[in-house]
Amino acid sequence: MNSLFPSIRIIWFLFMIPSCVFSANDLYKHCSQPFQCGDQRSLLYPFWIPGREDCGHPKFKLDCNTSFAEVSFSSVKFRILDADYITPKIRLARSDFISNVCPHAPLNVSFEDNVLPFGPNTDLLTIYYECNFSREVYTFGGMLGCPSDKSDHKRNYYVTRNLSSPLLQGISSSLNDFKRFCARNVSIPASGPSLNTLQTSPSAENLEKALENGFELGLNQECLMCRGSGGACGFNQSSNGFICYCLDGTRKGTCGSRKKGKTFLAYIVLVLLCLCLAVGVTLFLILVLTLLVLRRKRSHDLGRENHKTLNPQPKLKALIPLKQYSYVQVKKITKSFAEQVGKGGFGTVYKGTLGDGRMVAVKVLKDSKDNDGGDFINEVASMSQTSHVNIVTLLGFCSEGSKRAIIYEFLENGSLDKFISDQTSMDIDWTTLSRIALGVARGLEYLHHGCKTRIVHFDIKPQNVLLDDNFVPKVSDFGLAKLCEKKESILSMLDTRGTVGYIAPELFSRMYGRVSHKSDVYSYGMLVLEMIGARNKEKAAQTSASNTSSIYFPEWIYKDLEKGDIGRLIEDGIGIEEEELAKKMTLVGLWCIQSSPSDRPAMNRVVEMMEGNLDALDVPPRPVFQIPSMSFEESSTLSEDISGSTDLCSINVA
Repeated sequence: MNSLFPSIRIIWFLFMIPSCVFSANDLYKHCSQPFQCGDQRSLLYPFWIPGREDCGHPKFKLDCNTSFAEVSFSSVKFRILDADYITPKIRLARSDFISNVCPHAPLNVSFEDNVLPFGPNTDLLTIYYECNFSREVYTFGGMLGCPSDKSDHKRNYYVTRNLSSPLLQGISSSLNDFKRFCARNVSIPASGPSLNTLQTSPSAENLEKALENGFELGLNQECLMCRGSGGACGFNQSSNGFICYCLDGTRKGTCGSRKKGKTFLAYIVLVLLCLCLAVGVTLFLILVLTLLVLRRKRSHDLGRENHKTLNPQPKLKALIPLKQYSYVQVKKITKSFAEQVGKGGFGTVYKGTLGDGRMVAVKVLKDSKDNDGGDFINEVASMSQTSHVNIVTLLGFCSEGSKRAIIYEFLENGSLDKFISDQTSMDIDWTTLSRIALGVARGLEYLHHGCKTRIVHFDIKPQNVLLDDNFVPKVSDFGLAKLCEKKESILSMLDTRGTVGYIAPELFSRMYGRVSHKSDVYSYGMLVLEMIGARNKEKAAQTSASNTSSIYFPEWIYKDLEKGDIGRLIEDGIGIEEEELAKKMTLVGLWCIQSSPSDRPAMNRVVEMMEGNLDALDVPPRPVFQIPSMSFEESSTLSEDISGSTDLCSINVA
């Protein structure tokens, strides 16, 4: 009797294998078929309805009781306006704000952007209710006439892009003022083009359109890779995590390269084994196990080869929402690189025109075998996560073999260095200089504090500050940038990065402190001080000639401040207001270049200092630097391994 047990176990094993395969195959077929809810007919992951629990994320259950498809987060409903899984682009809108900018008791809600990340054109629109201002304020956005107004002193306002609009540069009120004087506020995602229209033509009608048009989302990286490998996205209830359903089973990542024919062959082999049990069960089992091991090894090797062939740059998968151009298209946009507008160590910038008539700048990067495209990955990955009036807008990229190019908006006035260099006679008045310095500070504040992932630029200098036709500054060139979580601001640097004259001292020596986002604050301070000195080139040249090369530039500025005299920095005959602007910029610049990173203000504090009164600023302590004895050329190539520090902010967009 006991001799029968091995045979029974063998038969049970042989029949269980195909049943498991069929179960996985059924899940793949079930979750790869779109379903209908309300007016939407082609819905997939992460959305689900009863009966499709394994095909969607638990937090994205749909309500199909009306003519619309809606999903709820914290009791707030969002309506699905469109779902295109090819692009992929999914568009949602808050149901309570559709055709109603004054709903009853609106709530703030935290959106699940780790499942459906916001698209590059999505930004936040904020509405403030029952604000108690002594006067009407329109320049920052607009005022709403909601029925809930309790008196003439209570107002309702909307603010585009959370007070980052260029329309706000003359407004003294800050975001904290609105929170303090208003009963409540609600931040709502909206599309960038709709907000642009609202900024240009503020009105209640355009506000309603912006809310009704909703906002764009994309699929997260796991689902994109799963679908790209031929799988269907789903959710494993037992492990509480993402799962990829494939024809040959389930995966936590992507599907393998096994073909349907091979799966069918496996079924035939299994049937033959069942028929031949009586002849040689043991022999066939050994053979099957051997074939399975070899096939798995081969499938794994083929999967790795196919992944390398089809995806030579896997890090660019995260950039799918951006428009990707071929090299032929880049040549067409630039008319075969006819008009060069800039050149540097990174490559060459050309002027171009898109099909819709928009002027663009096309940066064609040099081939770099040592870097393996690292600067290109850095720049595209960093810029693709930004949307701010003081950050240059990325429009697309090209990655075709060794050909790499970045396409971004074209700015008529070029870079700031053109206006403050010794080789130009063009001057900018103090008011414009101060506005440019404030705009750069707001851009850096957004990179450090406004993005979901903190971005440290590491190369702030006049050449990387571009100016539009209204002299609105935009930070550009993210080739040296690093990304990190906001809580983790300490960086491990194995190489000195930046430009001599703007590099923070901690990048040269650990004795000054750890490398962090405060390194950008130092570079910003040096930029502001250079802008001040460049305003009066003749006096700056005299000062430079009268001092030995060992005197550090900000030190003699500090000596003048101690005496209450900044005559060497500004030209004769300027007004009191302009002199106060020069003094304020000088104090802010000196605070930013403190030798210890902990003594420098964060960029949000720098913005407050630039917007505040001169009387509120103290003279900072004298910076103490130990200038390296080596030349600047030698120091620019210095490399130091900071031991004991974990690389908390290395770029990983794969």
